[in-house]
Amino acid sequence: MSSAAKNLPVTAAEYLEGELRSEVRHEFVDGRIYAMAGASLRHNEICGEVYGLLKTHLRGGPCRVFIEAVKVQIADDQGESYYYPDVFVTCEPADDDSHVVRQPKLIIEVLSHSTSRHDRGDKLPAYKRLPSVEEIVYIEQDWPEIYLVRRSDRWKKHLYTQLDSEVHLESINLTLTVADFYRSAPFPDDVKRPWYLINREDG
Repeated sequence: MSSAAKNLPVTAAEYLEGELRSEVRHEFVDGRIYAMAGASLRHNEICGEVYGLLKTHLRGGPCRVFIEAVKVQIADDQGESYYYPDVFVTCEPADDDSHVVRQPKLIIEVLSHSTSRHDRGDKLPAYKRLPSVEEIVYIEQDWPEIYLVRRSDRWKKHLYTQLDSEVHLESINLTLTVADFYRSAPFPDDVKRPWYLINREDG
């Protein structure tokens, strides 16, 4: 999210109708709407690479992969939200709405300095509320780091920081190396993780 919420709450129906006409994407959280910032070229390259890897892996099966412009709905007794994950997978035939998916299985977000706090702070607990979600993956765009949590091990944190480390996406039975996620956007030889992360290791 980049802008402050609009002052007056709107209904989900008003949001969905307005989003069909809007040239700017917005996310909706309990009556407030937030304009989304434009993505960097690097962010777009990583999203496209991951989408392509998943698309190839899932081809011919029941699962579908979507990128950036399709919304995920979260609606329960805690509230109602609509988010645009960077990449996600659904395997439910009931998810046949032309603009909204309600039962994602795997959600992937590409992090930047401006979005990291929101993606890992606000959206993570919201995504966990969806019973269909099995795995959530965060990809740092500026240094090699994959952060993964999955329902089957009670959302334990798994961190991968070496380019040759293997990352197993249990939800779709796909194993990739960290380098695979960045194939379209390789790092310079002198790339370094921020100093405040130096004690975080693969896990």
